[in-house]
Amino acid sequence: MWVILRNQDLADALDSSGSDMEMDRGIIQVQDQSVQQRAKAWKIALNVSGKGDSLSPWDGVLDLPEQTLIHNRSQQLIDQLGVSVEDRNEMLSDVESVITFYCKSRNITFTPELSWPHLLKPLLGLQLPRSDLYNCFYAIMNKYIPRECVPHGRPFHLYRLLLQYHEPELCSFLDTKKITPDSYAINWLGSLFSSHCLPEVTQALWDCYLPQADPFLMFFLMLIMLVNSKYDIEDLFSLAQYYQSKTPLSLRKMNQNLFGSSLLALKEEDIDLSQALCLPVSVPEILQANQLQQANFPLGEHLCFMGSGREEEDMYMNMVLAHFLQKSKEYVSIAKGGFMALQRHLVDMNIEGLDSSYIHWIVSTSGSHSSLSSADGESLNSDGKGVKSLVNKMTFALKSKSVNVKEKMISFIENTSTPVDRSGLVISVSRHVSSSDRVGKPYRGVKPVFSIGDEEECDTDEIDSSSMSDDDRKEIVNIQTWINKPDVKHHIPCNEVKETGHMFPSHLLVTTTHMYCLREIASRKGFAYIQSRQALNSVVKITSKKKHPELITFKFGNNNSAGVEISAVERYLIPNAGDATKVIKQQIMKVLDALESS
Repeated sequence: MWVILRNQDLADALDSSGSDMEMDRGIIQVQDQSVQQRAKAWKIALNVSGKGDSLSPWDGVLDLPEQTLIHNRSQQLIDQLGVSVEDRNEMLSDVESVITFYCKSRNITFTPELSWPHLLKPLLGLQLPRSDLYNCFYAIMNKYIPRECVPHGRPFHLYRLLLQYHEPELCSFLDTKKITPDSYAINWLGSLFSSHCLPEVTQALWDCYLPQADPFLMFFLMLIMLVNSKYDIEDLFSLAQYYQSKTPLSLRKMNQNLFGSSLLALKEEDIDLSQALCLPVSVPEILQANQLQQANFPLGEHLCFMGSGREEEDMYMNMVLAHFLQKSKEYVSIAKGGFMALQRHLVDMNIEGLDSSYIHWIVSTSGSHSSLSSADGESLNSDGKGVKSLVNKMTFALKSKSVNVKEKMISFIENTSTPVDRSGLVISVSRHVSSSDRVGKPYRGVKPVFSIGDEEECDTDEIDSSSMSDDDRKEIVNIQTWINKPDVKHHIPCNEVKETGHMFPSHLLVTTTHMYCLREIASRKGFAYIQSRQALNSVVKITSKKKHPELITFKFGNNNSAGVEISAVERYLIPNAGDATKVIKQQIMKVLDALESS
């Protein structure tokens, strides 16, 4: 809702209404707004109107170890404002005092790359007393600047998921170019655009932003800035609010701890957003009554995937999900916790008339025992409320639409997949499943080392080391140094795919006798963990999916009296998979030929 006010109307409203600026949380657009009116409006929006002097307990001593850096940074801010000589000294003192007291009170070490000092630029134009200047600055920092607003921080992983949800093609393009959100948005988010805009532009932006009292709106403003650059602030906010309306509320509920003054750390169950396939959605939001009653799943534009909730079982669901993401389908999300979370939620719902048979079924399959004893012996209410009614709605909705859903998904996958000749991507050689073969035989004294899971590491002294130790686990190596080793025959950039569906940028290095997986370390460019080391003579099979020819599965094992025993399975998403598997197969055949002739 937009409310157009003349100057006098606004002045009267500000003087008489106090905190009534929160009415409807609408955006107030003012023609030729004066400095005094803007100052009053912002203080009301930030809830600091009438607040006391927070600086009064401070002795005013500027004695931090990094004080020279703070002073120089304060001078730079004043220089950007172009203030008169007579106002310069007083303004410089205010800025340096505000920054110093904030760092002291919050135990923050001031560093050159911090972007939040720019927040003071639009505030200085309001001609506020030092106490009000600090109160407004602190309120903005506390409410609107998220925690971990640092390179590779949680807010930027969340922003990438939001971009992927609404603009998957653009997200994929930026990922391909290795342009991460923090590389271009860290100053946007850390300064609410004030670091890149003139103070007058930032003030016009904040006139619309602060009355919203919604810190998450900044994520959508950044999204619109990236997707469709707009110079009209009114369009900017209307577009941001449109994207906001198309986004699950779970984005806010699951990330509330990004904002506010609480110093509590992230909970253990919080999702690592850097490893999330797509935007997570909570089960309660999926179970909104109006959505269930409509039973309109196939015709809806939002796709939410729900797995079992057990990582080892969700691999195929994640592969289907990844296919939709690969084809740049927008509005794709995943149910947090899967079907197990749904079961627990149904049990834990505090609804009268829980049906005993449904409760026992849910408890037996989910392992949740809450509400079990209270449910025994109770019957379903005549009005049809309770878990049974909810499950019946879900069952009817799913059954009535399941055929359409299946047909649409099959049609989508088939119509967007490109047939590929798989002849070069699969080997299943009969010679190394025979008991007479020597696939498991050590090659020239080098013991085969298998990677079960993702814990096996190797020695960095020599690329064909023959043994492993616990001290070598999660060893960090320089990627380029390893690529340049003389024993490396082939280097294959790829993504390691875990059973959970998470992908990690990696490098496969093929030597004379072994294949290594180096997983890139996001926080250390150019370095990687040694993720696995596999002997080439232990490869049992290399396969690819018909619909996903770039997803390659390696199975490793050896022979015993019972036949072939699989020791490890590794999956990689490899561009130009045909060429990659061809060179790997050729090297495997050389190893097998050498074994037979030895």
